[in-house]
Amino acid sequence: MSNASHASSPGTVNWSAEAGLPPATPFWQRVPKFFLLPFDRTVATRILVLSAAAVLSPLALMLGFVGFLLMLVVLFGVVLVGAQFGFTIIERSSQGFLRPAEYPAIQTETSWARPFKYVAINVIFMLVLVAIVIVTTSETLAWVAWVLLFGIAMPAAVMRLVLTGSIGRAISPGGIVEVIGRIGKPYIALCVFVFFADLCRTYGTGLIAGAGGIGTAMTAAAGGGKASLGAGIFVLMFLIVAGFWYFTYMMCALIGYAMFQYADALEITVIGPGETRGPATRRVDVKARSRDAMVAKMVASGDVKEAIDVINDDLRDRPHDLSLHARLHKLLLHEGYRPRIEDHTEKYLTLLMKTDNAREAIPLVEEALGRDSAWSPRTVEHVVPLARAALAASKPQLAAQLIRGFDKKHRMHPDIPAVYLIGAQIMLQQGGSAATQARAILEHLVQKYPDDAAASEGRRTLERLDRLAATPSTLPR
Repeated sequence: MSNASHASSPGTVNWSAEAGLPPATPFWQRVPKFFLLPFDRTVATRILVLSAAAVLSPLALMLGFVGFLLMLVVLFGVVLVGAQFGFTIIERSSQGFLRPAEYPAIQTETSWARPFKYVAINVIFMLVLVAIVIVTTSETLAWVAWVLLFGIAMPAAVMRLVLTGSIGRAISPGGIVEVIGRIGKPYIALCVFVFFADLCRTYGTGLIAGAGGIGTAMTAAAGGGKASLGAGIFVLMFLIVAGFWYFTYMMCALIGYAMFQYADALEITVIGPGETRGPATRRVDVKARSRDAMVAKMVASGDVKEAIDVINDDLRDRPHDLSLHARLHKLLLHEGYRPRIEDHTEKYLTLLMKTDNAREAIPLVEEALGRDSAWSPRTVEHVVPLARAALAASKPQLAAQLIRGFDKKHRMHPDIPAVYLIGAQIMLQQGGSAATQARAILEHLVQKYPDDAAASEGRRTLERLDRLAATPSTLPR
């Protein structure tokens, strides 16, 4: 990723969409792909391992009480590892990695605390539901509350949990409403798809249990032995667990892709290739984008100082990277500590000027003058090129602010002739009486600094003014 691509707007860096990806296909058009995702080699392997571990864990009961404890540990591990991978699917999908087999090694892995926080959210929602039932004693209101909490609010709460990592922010009514509002009407479709996927998980595993139970009993009866019954039960348990994780990961892929589709609205940093393949995947700077994702999460969680440290660590290796300076400056503005802002403003401005990016530095200058109308660059030599860049950007008032009082502050500075020329150009743009003052400045410039390049430009400007003044007299009356 080139520095120049970020220098154009140093004060307004977009954290969410720099991948240049085509618009995402609406999630409702990709439903068949969500059903196929669990067959991805990485996901399928995970499902098989988790199912096998859960099914074989009762064998530990042969060890007595110690075996019972071991079985509980294994089952707990299955649930934890399985749920953590589900959150990995959501997080990576939201970042633009839509194929689990292509997940990169990203610095910030999905937090192992999220499964516990998800359980806590479910408990909180359930307590709220119980409280509503006790207070209202209305079955209708209880069903409405259940739909609102687990049908509508839960997907948004999961998104908030992935984005912020905070239980409080995940269940915040304002935050949930904000997510729903940013996605808009398609959010209702998302809730419907998730609801029916959950029904498939519930009734699908129930159907497997029922059909498998009958089949196992018939097989055992035909075989006439306990071995057939035992093997059948193990197979049945395996299918139930595998079915549970199949639908769980399918729902995770659906929610994660919806977040990817609305990444701009949700302010998610897309670091993956999205729906593209081949060369587009190789062009993605995963390290840089994963850093941006980590920084975005820190900012969302209020950890601005930690985010600043992350950017500073990268700047130690790449001190001249304009994109990193742009991100650091945005973070410093978010932090609001003025001494650090002022110090970095000068460093960033110096780097922009050294790389001939005066015009790209204009937003940085405007921001500095917005904080302090008396601000001026510490390096005096930056004033003239910045003023010229402001004029080229059709911002004469900014140019005037930059050169105001320059000749009095720096009486012997070699840039004074250029400042006079810029001042005259500003006045000529204003017209009227200011044009007369501009002519006086140009005449002073030519007389006092006849050998300066600015004086040469001043002479040409005076000649043009003289020709324009003489033109009306030659017209027929």
